[in-house]
Amino acid sequence: MSNLPLESIRVLDFCQMWAGPHATEWLSVMGAEVIKVETSLRIDYMRTVGAPPGLAGTGPNVGSAFATLNWGKKSITLNMNQPRARELAKRLVAISDVVAENFGGSVLERWGLSYAEMRKIKPDIIYYAGSGYGRSGPHKERPAYAEIVDAFTGATFTNGYPDGDPAVVGVSPWTDGAQAIHGAVAIMSALYHRLKTGEGQFIDAAMIEGNSNFLGEMVMSYIINGDIGKRVGNRNAIMAPHGCYPCKMTGDEAEWVAIAVANEKEWKTLCRLMGNPEWTRRPEFSDELSRWKNQDELDQYLAGWTRQYGAYELAEKLQKAGIAATPSLSTKQLTHDPHMRARGFFVETEHPVLGKVLLSGLPIHFSDSPKVNYRCPPLLGEHNEYVFGSLLGLTQAEIKQLTEEKVLY
Repeated sequence: MSNLPLESIRVLDFCQMWAGPHATEWLSVMGAEVIKVETSLRIDYMRTVGAPPGLAGTGPNVGSAFATLNWGKKSITLNMNQPRARELAKRLVAISDVVAENFGGSVLERWGLSYAEMRKIKPDIIYYAGSGYGRSGPHKERPAYAEIVDAFTGATFTNGYPDGDPAVVGVSPWTDGAQAIHGAVAIMSALYHRLKTGEGQFIDAAMIEGNSNFLGEMVMSYIINGDIGKRVGNRNAIMAPHGCYPCKMTGDEAEWVAIAVANEKEWKTLCRLMGNPEWTRRPEFSDELSRWKNQDELDQYLAGWTRQYGAYELAEKLQKAGIAATPSLSTKQLTHDPHMRARGFFVETEHPVLGKVLLSGLPIHFSDSPKVNYRCPPLLGEHNEYVFGSLLGLTQAEIKQLTEEKVLY
């Protein structure tokens, strides 16, 4: 494969925050020309998130969060409050394959860029509308963030410790990440459909449905058994021991190991590795059901043993014996992990404002396209001259005038 998979595709990207930009980012990394439409009137909030010490508040190009969500894109500034800007946007629709947005409501429609209007400009256009609640139904105009979606779908209700309150699901943007994957797959499916039929597509992608997609077992349990689910912390409905256990400290950083013992054979193997201590022969731990019923005490004993080892050391010891285990890594530990480094997942780049940064890469490896598009994330409005000059044919004088009139702003 001499070219990247999506090299001939152009995406007009109105997305902001996390889920939308992350979806179009994967298209960009795989070769699509993604033109991110922004404005100085209201910059993408992610341009301000994660600014290094000393750079916070110094401009619109200091957000590490923005950098990690916008690999390889081009940035233009369009003040869509101005009629001329909306006309330029329509001209960009005419030369694009995909239009993507993730506004909380029908913002593009108010700009004269509904799917029906865009089809008049380009009949085979693909329009991806990502939102919290979707483009139909009583909540269609509601904005939403990951935590709101988690709460609405029941993910928060079922997350947390026994007898505790509902809890946010880990690193909350996982919901955005999942939606981004759904979005990228949906757009590529629509592109394939267009290749086969010549037809465009309107994609209505609701985060509440993408999130609910992971709750299948819980939904089925309620429908069949009337069980609304309960919070179980790190525990499993069947396996015990099953959890995250403390290990030795490394410097000033705690280490943890995740262990899951699936059956009696693995339990006996674990007992042997621990030296068959006397407590393992107590009636409370004599069979799988008894261990499951007495997990509080079981976990205390097990933690006393795991604290003798480093997380990597113990995980390897358990894995070699056939027990599922892995270090539970912090972000710092993950970025230094030898396996992750060997696979080249984290990519180092030189950012003109942030300096040298380490960003997450594409979680897919193509055998025939080992080098994907990891061009540096764009500065605000960096590509105005290219897009409006080279693509739309405006002169330098016209671009300058539009800038002065704050059409390109």
